Amino acid sequence: MVRSTKQYVALFVVLLIAIISINAWPASLYPDGSIGLLQIAASFVWLIFLTASVVLIREEKTLLFVFYYLSFGFVAGTVVYLITFFERYWLGDFWFDIVSAIQYPFYYLFAVPLFGFNAWFDVLYGQFALFAGFAYIVLAIGVSVQSKKIEAKRLRY
Repeated sequence: MVRSTKQYVALFVVLLIAIISINAWPASLYPDGSIGLLQIAASFVWLIFLTASVVLIREEKTLLFVFYYLSFGFVAGTVVYLITFFERYWLGDFWFDIVSAIQYPFYYLFAVPLFGFNAWFDVLYGQFALFAGFAYIVLAIGVSVQSKKIEAKRLRY
């Protein structure tokens, strides 16, 4: 088991890079590309890792790191969805093209690790980013509940 926040962050980053590298090509080509069993398995590994982080971590700094990642995942999924929603109306406007460039880092950091699940949803990337954002906010609520339980145990005499 990971013993410190630094070890957890290192494991988190290595796993995130590995999952993104597995899912990036199909996520970039979708719907022209196909999602294979490897991408589905990688997305399951990422979801299990995040869920295990919510349930098993007891250190406050590590829980805070996970909570921030999950919260930003929700915001990122919402931003990607809104940009793709308004793209059909403002495509070609110079200012919108500049603003829409922020969706790509958000998409690759937060939606691509879960992109294997799009084999079942079969939706466009904006809608899938919104679904991923909702998955992240559910896990963030779990982190919040877990931190309250840890705090309550500490306050008992």
